Amino acid sequence: MDSTKLYLFACGSFKQAAVQEQVFGRQLAGKPDALVGFCREPFVRPSGILNDRVDGMVFEVTDADLAAADAYEPPNYRRSKVRTASGLLAWVYLRQS
Repeated sequence: MDSTKLYLFACGSFKQAAVQEQVFGRQLAGKPDALVGFCREPFVRPSGILNDRVDGMVFEVTDADLAAADAYEPPNYRRSKVRTASGLLAWVYLRQS
């Protein structure tokens, strides 16, 4: 694992090629991953239950990509660091109350 790389976990719109083209200006290369202890009811949130799992993709991104993603996400979503099932430390957007 390279700690200098930046990763973005996506389970929604950022998985779509058209959204990636719109937000990042290109399609991102990613691999399947998941968040353990999270659920999707109705949005991704920590559940604290280890059997809960949200499947998605992890994309390697740049600081500029994260800034573009910040601008794309609604104001009630915040970027948070999480550990994925594969062990990567990745950013994910979580809805704030």
